[in-house]
Amino acid sequence: MAYAIQRFLIRAITASTCWMASIALAQVPEIPDPNLPDIAQVRPDPIYGAVIVYNPNTCAQIGLACGFFRAHEYGHVVLGHAHLHPAAFPAIREASADCWAAQNGNPIEIFAAYRLFLAGGSSKNWQVYGNPIDRARRLRFCALQAGKWIGPP
Repeated sequence: MAYAIQRFLIRAITASTCWMASIALAQVPEIPDPNLPDIAQVRPDPIYGAVIVYNPNTCAQIGLACGFFRAHEYGHVVLGHAHLHPAAFPAIREASADCWAAQNGNPIEIFAAYRLFLAGGSSKNWQVYGNPIDRARRLRFCALQAGKWIGPP
C-alpha cells in the first residue's frame, strides 16, 4: 500500500512540473568539486538560483552512473524541492528525483545506475533513499513509464 502511494505521489509530482524542465536545466550550471563528500548535490546560488555540484573523482569511479546522479539533482531543481524545508518528506523528494532522472535522463546512464544499485551501491541512508534494490526497482519502473528502459524486461 505504501509503495502504491509513493508511486502515485512520484507520478503526480513529476508530471506536474516536467514542462519546466528545459528552462530549469538550461540555467543550472554544473561545478566539479573533488572535495564533495557525496556524488552530487544541489546548492542554492544567488545568480542561477541553483547549481549542481559533483565530485569528479567519485564520478570517475562509478562511470556512466554519475550521469544519472547529476540528472537526479536536476530533478530536485525542476521539481521545486529547493523551496521545501529539508525535513519535509525527504523520502518522497528523493524518490521523485530518482523517478524524474529515470524518465528524463540518458538510458545508458539510467541502466548504469540500476546496475550500481543492484550491486549494493547507494546511500547508507536507507530511510531517505530506500535500500539499493528498491532504488533499482524504482528506476526500472519510472524508466519503463517513459520508454527509457534498455535493461532486462
